[in-house]
Amino acid sequence: MLLGDRILNSFRPLHFGTFWGLPSRIFYVFVRLAPLVLSVTGFVIWWYRYKGKNRSVQTTQTLS
Repeated sequence: MLLGDRILNSFRPLHFGTFWGLPSRIFYVFVRLAPLVLSVTGFVIWWYRYKGKNRSVQTTQTLS
């Protein structure tokens, strides 16, 4: 078997998360959920800032 074939075949366990068995699968679950969690928390932070700006604009308009 050529060196290139062995290198490419070594990526298969990395792709499926089977190189450490169950611990690597659990680790992959957290890695794969990280973008979702970051997206949701980013949206929540943006939403609170957006609502805060709207309230400050409304209160300054009513006070004028």
